[in-house]
Amino acid sequence: MTSFYPLLELISPLEYRGSAWEFASELSDVDWERFGRYSGYIRYINYAQSDRYRGHHGLPSSRALADILLHRPSSDGSMFPNLTEVHWRVFTGNALMNLLLFLVPTVTNLQILCKGPLEDACITVLKVLAPRSILLLELRIAMELYTQAFLEGLPSVLANQCQLIRLGLPHHSASQQVVTALAALPSLEEYSLLSLIEYQAPREIGMDFDWEQGAFPALKTLALVKPLADTARVMSGPHRPQLSSLYVFSQDFSQNTDVGDLCSSLSNSQPRLTLLALNLYSDPEAMDHSSSQAIPFDLIRPLLQCTTLREFYIRSNMAMAYNDEDIESMAGAWPNLKTLALCADPASDVGLITGQPLRSIGNFIQSFHMLRSLSIYLNTLGDEVEPKGSLDSTQPRLSVLNLGTSPIPSNSTAPVILSASAYLAALLENEGEIRSERSGSHKRFFPTSETAEEEFSDRTKFWLRIATNVKMIQAGEKLPTKEVALK
Repeated sequence: MTSFYPLLELISPLEYRGSAWEFASELSDVDWERFGRYSGYIRYINYAQSDRYRGHHGLPSSRALADILLHRPSSDGSMFPNLTEVHWRVFTGNALMNLLLFLVPTVTNLQILCKGPLEDACITVLKVLAPRSILLLELRIAMELYTQAFLEGLPSVLANQCQLIRLGLPHHSASQQVVTALAALPSLEEYSLLSLIEYQAPREIGMDFDWEQGAFPALKTLALVKPLADTARVMSGPHRPQLSSLYVFSQDFSQNTDVGDLCSSLSNSQPRLTLLALNLYSDPEAMDHSSSQAIPFDLIRPLLQCTTLREFYIRSNMAMAYNDEDIESMAGAWPNLKTLALCADPASDVGLITGQPLRSIGNFIQSFHMLRSLSIYLNTLGDEVEPKGSLDSTQPRLSVLNLGTSPIPSNSTAPVILSASAYLAALLENEGEIRSERSGSHKRFFPTSETAEEEFSDRTKFWLRIATNVKMIQAGEKLPTKEVALK
């Protein structure tokens, strides 16, 4: 359920008084048996303080919640006997404290997002987990700031969660004390650092620790926010775990050499990765938009030694420079790759000279025999819309083609568009999708002007027009006229 207010109205009708919800009558005659029947059906609650109920923003008053605890018979056991998952998104301390009502022993998945100075309140809430015998399988906490009390209280909270499998914590919480507590958890498979901050000085971000021998015995997935040079150091530590999935987010990307050093480190320290995501961003104000700078393929070439990759993503404010030979090198090194994203949404069009022609899509499919999802940046439809050689009729086609922020090609005449549509129809499976979208990171780090938003909208409409043509061709329908194709 997305709101707990209808549930409270099973106890007594609610009235909005001032800025809070109150019960309209005393709770002395409540049918608690009826309430128990309904509350027993609830397994999931997703609450957002910004949502309205009956046209009002507001919280249950502290008096209303106290009345529930006062009048409800203790012999009834848990108020929510089958509740297992709670998502809580708030921006005031009172709203966060209301979560206490729903922290019952059956909860195994807890996700808290705080906007505002709620760190001390958050640690107060988390400290009830052990006394209430709550053993979580998944815990995710995202917040903007931190206090000393939060950092000092977190290790003891986490040390008691011996069954924890998936954990997401604020990016600033990875102190040595916190990591030491996590290192002993026997079942922890996923550890992610979450950031709500659009940009801040890189040395204020990250994981200030070294791997210890025998630490993180079950860890398979790691997501971290850290300068690339520090990431390379952490991932090459002598007692590092062997991961299957690694997500790297750098907010200080400025030197290509840092990318090369990280890739070289990972090729030696994590050769069995099946998923690698490199998110390489820098302070938008420090970017040189007048430059045609791009990330050269040679920087990631060491990753060709990670031969078990099934998913590879690289996202950046810059485009990426690679050619047909590089495509073949990737395909030869990663024979089981199913998802590939190569800087599909740079922050501006400075990378136009390094964008790909349309025919490269066919080259990807011909080279990668298991590729299903491809995200690239195009710069032209090209005069030649044939891949090298011919495509085997049994060759798997793409299910998703994401063209990111690719511009409307300058040669977009009606005949070229219709030819390109026919070409793509042969490369996508019948239910395949063509997308033109910016990643969440792009939207978050590079806010755009109204003019830029209109330009992105025009680009999206253009590629959706081609997607519509592709669907019509695949369905055996008559192609649109030249005039329609241009709209």
